[in-house]
Amino acid sequence: MGAGGNTLRSRFARAALALLAATCLLTVAAAPDDAAAKQPFGSRLLKTGSKGTDVRALQRALTALGIPTGADGVFGPTTRKNVKKLERRQGWPVDGKVTRKDAQRITKLAAKRRKQPKPVGTYFVSGLVWAVADVTASKAGTARVDVISDTAGPVRSFSLAFSGPGTQQVSWDGWTTSAAVPDGIYRFKVADAGGTGAQISGGVTGPFDMRNRAFPVPGPHSFGGAGSRFGAPRAGHIHQGQDVAAACGLKLVAPELSQVTTTAYQASGAGYYLVLHGIISGTDYVFMHMKKPSWAPFGTEIRAGQGIGKVGSTGSSTGCHLHFERWSAPGWYRGGSAYDPLPELTYWDSYS
Repeated sequence: MGAGGNTLRSRFARAALALLAATCLLTVAAAPDDAAAKQPFGSRLLKTGSKGTDVRALQRALTALGIPTGADGVFGPTTRKNVKKLERRQGWPVDGKVTRKDAQRITKLAAKRRKQPKPVGTYFVSGLVWAVADVTASKAGTARVDVISDTAGPVRSFSLAFSGPGTQQVSWDGWTTSAAVPDGIYRFKVADAGGTGAQISGGVTGPFDMRNRAFPVPGPHSFGGAGSRFGAPRAGHIHQGQDVAAACGLKLVAPELSQVTTTAYQASGAGYYLVLHGIISGTDYVFMHMKKPSWAPFGTEIRAGQGIGKVGSTGSSTGCHLHFERWSAPGWYRGGSAYDPLPELTYWDSYS
């Protein structure tokens, strides 16, 4: 796009921000429980529309069982879909509901899963840091090292040629040969030593987490109260993001492999803000009220978990926080639409 197109898009974005973010306020008081119900998991039937701490327990159990689910305490369409996924996997009747008997079975399954060896670290698909294993051979030859999924078996293989005794490294960024792997637990394994006597001798020697997204505020934070939520009333519009309260100066990171599409300042609303376009997902991430401009100019490629700025209170803001927006493909004011980021945030936060 030429300079004229960029200028036009910039003007449009500023005008839209003035309308949508001018009165973005931070509410840091503790959020009241939307479902006043605080029943233990298994004390009632759970279905679409249920809310409470028992729903949150269900969502955390689903995540522990390898079905990533945001723990927001609301039994919505995503939770129902994931319950059905578990039912199909276990050979249970598929209805998307959780009876008391189902809750007992889910609790036992999750407890068994949690007793398995703890992952030694968390890595992100196309992240700033890759999972690395040292492979040591005692003889010349060719060895094969597989990346093994906890639920799906081998997902990637590496061939290592040794001219004699020595050590080589295998590094993995969360991709098969053609696609990003789903969230899960993985490990390196010498699948064929090829007469070399090869063994995993260092680096990531045990199971590890591989995740598709990083939580954007890797430090102490809260999600505030009702006024911080997506859809909260504002003067003439609604809040289009989720506020994450955190100390000014706390590091902000990119959730996925992304490209910077907008970096600007708006005194009457967003302050210093940044828009990242997810290269893998095709969706957008918007960071507002940053302490100062991001170091990354337009077009920069950013890896998952890489720092992109700091929490601030610039623009129309009453306290240090990140105003975080999520936009569906093709992106922010490019045909996409804003949606509630809290379910994703609570899920990403669960393993941060």
